[in-house]
This record gives sequence, C-alpha cells and structure tokens, in this order.
Amino acid sequence: MSASESASKSLGEAAAGVTPSATNQFGGFHVQAGPLTDGDVARVELADEVRAMIREIISTDATPDDIRRARDHVHAGVEALVAKAHGTPPGVSEAALIERGRNFLARSPMMGSINPIAAPLVITTVKEGEHATVEARVTFSNTYEGAPGCVHGGFIASAFDEVLGVAQSASGNPGMTANLSVDYRSPTPILRELVFRGWCERVEGRKIYTRGTVHHGDTLCAEATGLFIAMRPELFAKLLAMRDAPK
Repeated sequence: MSASESASKSLGEAAAGVTPSATNQFGGFHVQAGPLTDGDVARVELADEVRAMIREIISTDATPDDIRRARDHVHAGVEALVAKAHGTPPGVSEAALIERGRNFLARSPMMGSINPIAAPLVITTVKEGEHATVEARVTFSNTYEGAPGCVHGGFIASAFDEVLGVAQSASGNPGMTANLSVDYRSPTPILRELVFRGWCERVEGRKIYTRGTVHHGDTLCAEATGLFIAMRPELFAKLLAMRDAPK
C-alpha cells in the first residue's frame, strides 16, 4: 500500500469511528514548541521584509529600471539561500520528522511568523477542552485584496480553517478538516483590524464540530462551520514522510 493510500485509509477509519491510540501527534500541531531559534528569528526578520516587498510590488509607481534593480537584489538574496543546505537529511527517524512538524505554528501560511505569505493571524486560546474557544486578530494588507477595498473571500475561508483548526486542536484530540462552510454576510475590509472567533460546539466520537465568526468592529462580516476528524496518530508521521520524500 502506498503512503497516500495509507493516509486515505487512516482518514476513512477515523471518520468511521475507529479509536486512535493514546498519543495524538496533531495535539501539538498548533502549539509553539519552545522559543524560536536564532535561525528562525532571522527568518522572521526576512519574512517581514518579503511581506513589505510584496506590498511594494503591487502598489509602487517606481520606474521599470528601479523595479529591475530591486529584482536583481532579490535574485542575489535568493541565490545566496539556494546555495545552502535544505530539507531533512537521509535516514532521519519518524520521531525527528514529527519534531520538525511541530514547527507548523511558525511556518503556517496563515499565522506563521516565518512564512511571508501569512498576514499573519495572531491567535489566542481563550478556553481549552471539549468547548474550546479561540480568538484571532489580523489586518489584511492590499496583498489580500479581492473586490475593491475588500479581503478576497478565499483568504477569509483560509483564515476560518486556521482559526477553527486551532479551536478543535484545543479540544484535546484534534485532527484534520473534513468540511468547511463559509457564509459571507458583509464586505470584509482590508487595512482594518478584524477579529475572528472560533469555538467547538460538540464532539461526537472522532467528529469535532466547530463554528466561527469574523467581525470588523460591530459588523459581522462572515461566519463559518467546520467539521474535523480526529486522526490515528501514525497518520501524522505518514503525512510528514510524504512531504519529505524525494520528488
């Protein structure tokens, strides 16, 4: 059986109510595993500059020559990083892969401080357990604009997936998204602070039902429901191994 087939089998077993063993590696997925290393702090600084560069690419009125000079500087920086080591060395154990996976919080495309495509969301866990509750604050720049002056709906959906994902993670036996539904209630503005709230409504076996809202001030911009399925612990290692397998 291939790794992808094994992962699909585990997903199906979880949805069917098969009880996973005690250790759920998804439990630490939304928890920062200790302080950032000096290397990660450097990545945060670089990611901040890349975010600023993305904003400038979209909005600048610089001349083509000025833009190409900036491109050359960026290209030189990329080449300097490409020349360095990457990835996981051959022979790394599953335990090491799982440890690496716990860096998800910093690397997340929605709330990762070292990921330049993240806005990023800042999420706080208000309550843990079966009725876990979280709150997130974010200001989307013009990088995320869809309709004029509004956050693109796809980024709103992605933010809900992250917020509800953190909420279900705080439930104690988290898993992966099985269904996400978003209702857009009013335009969601860019360049304004937005407040997302997410909570677990109930847990039925392996199924974790969540709900969330996003407001600008007192205005409800959108609301969402999400269903998550708690996973068998070995699935986490399989997913990491699939990600790091030679391409």
